Amino acid sequence: MSAPASKRGPLSRALMQMREDLWLQGVAISTLTVALAIMGVYLVVAFNLHQSLAHMLGGPSLTLVLAAQASPQRGQELAAELSRVPQVKQARYVDRAEALERFRRQLGPHRRLLDDLQENPLPDTVEVVLAPGIAPGQELMAQLQSRLDVAEVVASRPWLHRLEQAANTAGDLALALGILLFLGVVLMVSNTVRLAVHARRDHLELMALVGATRGYMRRPFLVEAVLQGLAAAALASLVVWALSLVLSAPSKLPLGLQLQQLVTYPRLLPLVLAGLAVLAGLMGGFLGVGRTLRLRGSV
Repeated sequence: MSAPASKRGPLSRALMQMREDLWLQGVAISTLTVALAIMGVYLVVAFNLHQSLAHMLGGPSLTLVLAAQASPQRGQELAAELSRVPQVKQARYVDRAEALERFRRQLGPHRRLLDDLQENPLPDTVEVVLAPGIAPGQELMAQLQSRLDVAEVVASRPWLHRLEQAANTAGDLALALGILLFLGVVLMVSNTVRLAVHARRDHLELMALVGATRGYMRRPFLVEAVLQGLAAAALASLVVWALSLVLSAPSKLPLGLQLQQLVTYPRLLPLVLAGLAVLAGLMGGFLGVGRTLRLRGSV
């Protein structure tokens, strides 16, 4: 090992190693790009499902239909009273004009059907969002209906509590699947690094003969794995962004929904993929280099 070479840092030695075998670098980066793109698609799907569930779970659990003689002031007072109930997270008064406008937006291109209405048929209501873990049971509904000027209590979505429980279970399964995907990327990096070590076995044996330590030989491969991971993360982010751009093309859906509202590209995804790539590069590189050097007895 020459004196100038021994003074090179891990980064310069890693770049030199990468320039010596561009074909291997291309294969490694391409493989990692595919793996990280799969993980990126998974993260985008999980992010959008989480956003959709949060929107659904954040809506009203109960709707209190007010009596016809109830004044707007009474509706606001009732909403304020319900906001102080322990089982209630939020209560909001919605007058009939706002309810009609909301219904008009939901109809989307068919909103003109409401133009022929002579009068607004919707009642004034108080929308109630229950606290997490609280189900809209019969006892709670009876308690709310006993209040003054409440004509009826409607469970807007009686399946909401079951959906919340299913969402929690799905979140645990999604986390487990994400960990498995990440471990797959780590193993892929480890195998790639082992191939790189095997391709440079003669050079490593020569370095070991002149007294190079295992740490000195390992560091360039760790840096190389991290650089490959960062390059693959950048390419994977572009691939996932292009896919989300295609899927979020303007398209009309029922109730005025738009497809781009259901497929959103998280702004932090490139940073998340880069962080995962660096972590996978360090873990996979350490495992791949350490095991290969031990097998070759290059200590």
